[in-house]
Amino acid sequence: MDTSTAPPAGRRAASATERQFWFAERIAPGSPAWRVLSTVRVEGAADRGALAAAAARVVARHPALRSVFAPADGELWCSVVPPVAPPLLELPPGTAFDAAARELARSGLLDPGTGRHVVLALAEDTGDVPGATLYVLTHHLVYDGLSHEVFTADLARAHARVVAGEPEPAPLAHCVPRPPDAGRRAELAAHWRAALDGVPDLPGDGAGPTQRELAGTEPHCHVVGFPSRAGAAAREAARRLACPPFAVLLTAYAQALYDLCGAEDFCIGTPVSTRTPDLADAIGCLLTTLPVRIRRPAAADACERTWATFTDGLFHMDLPQDDLVRAVRTRAGRRMPLYQALFAYESWPRPVHDAGTVRMRTEPVTPLGTQAEVLFQLNELPDHRLAGTLQAPVGGLWAGRLAELADAVGRRFAMLTTTTEEIARWH
Repeated sequence: MDTSTAPPAGRRAASATERQFWFAERIAPGSPAWRVLSTVRVEGAADRGALAAAAARVVARHPALRSVFAPADGELWCSVVPPVAPPLLELPPGTAFDAAARELARSGLLDPGTGRHVVLALAEDTGDVPGATLYVLTHHLVYDGLSHEVFTADLARAHARVVAGEPEPAPLAHCVPRPPDAGRRAELAAHWRAALDGVPDLPGDGAGPTQRELAGTEPHCHVVGFPSRAGAAAREAARRLACPPFAVLLTAYAQALYDLCGAEDFCIGTPVSTRTPDLADAIGCLLTTLPVRIRRPAAADACERTWATFTDGLFHMDLPQDDLVRAVRTRAGRRMPLYQALFAYESWPRPVHDAGTVRMRTEPVTPLGTQAEVLFQLNELPDHRLAGTLQAPVGGLWAGRLAELADAVGRRFAMLTTTTEEIARWH
């Protein structure tokens, strides 16, 4: 057997996404843009000791949560170190998200360089009904949105075993998606060069900020208001247009950007999971960001074309992100390559998990730092509700236009979800 290209024992080559966030941390150390603060709602009287013991079991179970990364021989390598129980801080009762973020940032306990990837903080509720919010601070290097669902499900199971005095199952194997071989890489690079040939940047503020400047900038946020049961309206429109609600919402965002800057050709980046069935229960940053080329966004068939472009990208999504940028970026520039706007859509179920003496469920993740010149974070909630937030760096071109952009998103969403019969009735 040829072992000339086999990795050294005990380590593996980092994935493309791991490389991306490892280098991002080198560019802007400690930036909140690379950190994830997620929340777990605890229903019932929380026991700090049981929670701490359960969290330690989850860290021991998932190799990603005890990984260290180091460059050697022109490659970034990942090794697994012995588990360390994550710290559990105590916050004043009723501590809200922003205050928890500040307290956890001040703690300095998150240390990806030594494999300390999880810091917890617990805030008891202030009402008469027992409950609490558990804040989970991690790093994008090893954690994505779906990882939080896995973490919470495993935390609930581990908590139930702790209070019952039962042992924990064996740790999971350390797996990542397999990268394409050289032939497939060449084929994918050729596809993306053709698909993104000549695509211009989104009109911006002069030369635009670099990724380092974005990561070091405080974000300005604006809530996008949706009517009740907006999710149901998106689903009805999606059936009519033969595409999923994601395409309707992405198109509304693209059209709103067009309304404000007049761009007829640009890209929006959207995170997509790279999880295969064998990785469904794994924690890690198992995603890539697909550049979706938007052309003639105001045309009548914009939604159908946006969906076709996105699905074409899905068939070619296994090209590592750094290879994609190298293949497509043909001109120098300070701004983020390929796309300067992001669209992050979370639509997965958020079940309530039985944890023995308490119950647990996740809440949507709120971005901590600035990851693009403008970002639209959209969450589908129970009862067909939609919750959206626009984000842009303070002082940037889009920060002062987020309210206007939110209005444009709402207006375009209403147009896309209104049937011709309803329009006829109005007239």
